[in-house]
Order: sequence, then structure tokens, then C-alpha cells
Amino acid sequence: MRLWFQRVASFLRSDDADVASVRAILRTAALRSASIGVGTLDGVALPSPLSGHVEELEDAALVISRPHDGPARRELVAGESLHLSIAADSGFHHGDVEVIGRWSAGEGTMKRYGYRVTIPTALMHEERRLLHRVPVAFDLAPRARLCRPTSLVELGEGTVVDVSEGGLCVRVALSGLVRPEERVVVRADFPAFFPMIHTEVAIAHVMPARKPGHSDIGLRFIEPQVELGRAIRQLELRRVNRAGAA
Repeated sequence: MRLWFQRVASFLRSDDADVASVRAILRTAALRSASIGVGTLDGVALPSPLSGHVEELEDAALVISRPHDGPARRELVAGESLHLSIAADSGFHHGDVEVIGRWSAGEGTMKRYGYRVTIPTALMHEERRLLHRVPVAFDLAPRARLCRPTSLVELGEGTVVDVSEGGLCVRVALSGLVRPEERVVVRADFPAFFPMIHTEVAIAHVMPARKPGHSDIGLRFIEPQVELGRAIRQLELRRVNRAGAA
């Protein structure tokens, strides 16, 4: 697997168009504050809000937040080689980088810390449904409603089962047929912490739910949900801090 990646990466280095594609992917990741996974060159660390996120894309460097290693911060050393994974709408991108040095921005309580790493020469995309998902546990279950995008005819109403930066799963009693990759409009209202979601999504899958007459529907965001990503990250970091203090 490792040899295969190196060969493909060597091939990609010969094409300037691929360099532009890498920067476009990283620019989108910075806009979304996409989750990252940081591992050694011998393996892939899957992206998770627990690990950290992409801060900025500079002309000559990619800026990532200080990564977590479980409940503790992971300290990186200038010159260290890493395998970096970045969450995407579907699966993740991974490539090799080298740590340039520490980074900080802002002031006072708004100050942020991280690291500059080299811009990957190539990014390999792995098609997996492994974005970190957060089970929903509120006093009042978040409500969700599905509608047709043009007519706004309601397809069903139910509850949110889980949510991630890439999409959400809802449990609804459907009043019409839906198919994978079909686009619908979802409105999800959360009683606390998460922002309201009201956007067009693509159906990833439809499965019978344990609740009779209901279906579990996986929905994939078409447009980045920046505020949702931040809320998920903050929630997970709170859980990590509580675990570290215990």
C-alpha cells in the first residue's frame, strides 16, 4: 500500500494541473475548517474533530491547529515527517507533509495555536464513509423535515439520529419515494448548541429503521456547513477536556 502510494504520488508530481488541484482541495478544507488526522508515514490516521482541523492555506505552507493525541495535545517538531489526512464530503484526502514550525494568530482569549506544514505534493482521495459522526443526545430530540427541492412538497418528518461535517442521518416516516443521489431539502432544528440546518442535500442511503413505518436516511451536504463543523469540533473538544480533567 505504501509503495503504491509513493508510485502514484511520483506520477502526480509531473503534472502542474494536479498541483493546482491540491491547492483547490486545501483551500476548500481551510474554508470549512475540515477535520484532520495526523499519523506516521507508515499508516493513515482518520480525520476526527478530536485530532484537529485545517486553519489556513498560505502561499508556501498549510496551517493546521495543534493536534490532539487522545485527551492530550500532540507536540510536533520542525523537520518531522507526517502522514496528514483531511476530511472531505465523501471520504478523505491523505498525503505526506513535513513540519515547518509553530504558528499562532489572534490575541488574548481569541488566540489560536498550531503548526505550519509543507503543502503536500499530491493528495490521494479515499472514498470512505468515515467522517467522525456525533450521536445526538438532547433532552428534546432534534426535529427534521424533508421536502422536494422545487415544489417543497413534504416527504416526511422525524428526528436527527447523528450528524457530521459531511452530512446527517434522519429517521422519518416517508410519504413518498426517494432514491440514492436524489436531491432533497432538509430542515433540522436543534434545541441547543448546533445551528439550525436548512439546506439542499443528496440522499446517500435509505434503510428500514427499527421503528415501524420509519426509514433511516443518510444525507450528504452539497454545500459546506461551516458553522456546523465548528460546533461539532467544539462539542468534541469539550468532551476531551472533561475526560482529561476526570
